[in-house]
Amino acid sequence: MDKNILIEKHLQNNLSSKERLVFDELLKEDSTFKKEVTFQLDLKKVATHVDADNFKNLIATLENKNSSKTTSKRPFIKWMAAASVILLVGLSYMLMPQQKMSNDTIFTSYFTPYKNVVAPIVRGENNQDGKTAAFLAYEKEDYELAVTLFTELYTDTKEPFYLFYKANALLKLERVEEAVPLLIDHLKTKGVLTQKTNWYLALAYLKLNETEKAKELLEKIITNNSYHNKKANELLEKME
Repeated sequence: MDKNILIEKHLQNNLSSKERLVFDELLKEDSTFKKEVTFQLDLKKVATHVDADNFKNLIATLENKNSSKTTSKRPFIKWMAAASVILLVGLSYMLMPQQKMSNDTIFTSYFTPYKNVVAPIVRGENNQDGKTAAFLAYEKEDYELAVTLFTELYTDTKEPFYLFYKANALLKLERVEEAVPLLIDHLKTKGVLTQKTNWYLALAYLKLNETEKAKELLEKIITNNSYHNKKANELLEKME
């Protein structure tokens, strides 16, 4: 799938569900792609605030003033006009009030399903129990199946980590309202994964535009110096 087309569709809020999964994966794994997305988002902000007619008038004026020049100088004049445009854009961008990133954009940038640390998959192993099958689906990004299997496993065992991973799968599927109560229940348990839960719950609240709840959890993460405290601080700054 063409990466430029994915970025263009993202800027137009026109990604299909399948394209969104591909886009999110590239954003997570491909640093060059992520930089290009950030650049295009910044460029879009600039374009939104700059009057296109002013650019056209600027170029027309520069070319008209130099219309009596020799044709050999025309490329240079066009280059000067373009340079003026770039300078104007740069100044406009520096002087204009910067818009906050949308909650959806922040969520997409910061959310990554937590890695499988409960049942590491041994490739080529044929004997699979329900637990292995569930985490195999999770690692293969078959999140619909993973949700179903984690639900069954939690019902049978009441192991808290199934709540945590089911919530992560639901967040990836953007079924955020279903994920929130699972994360809240997981916070009531004790285990090595519980300290990670506030981070994912904060992102879930952010996705639901419950900004104050998200901020409260992020501040708690920073105060307690817990999981992703640096990212929590960074995220709070973007929300100001």
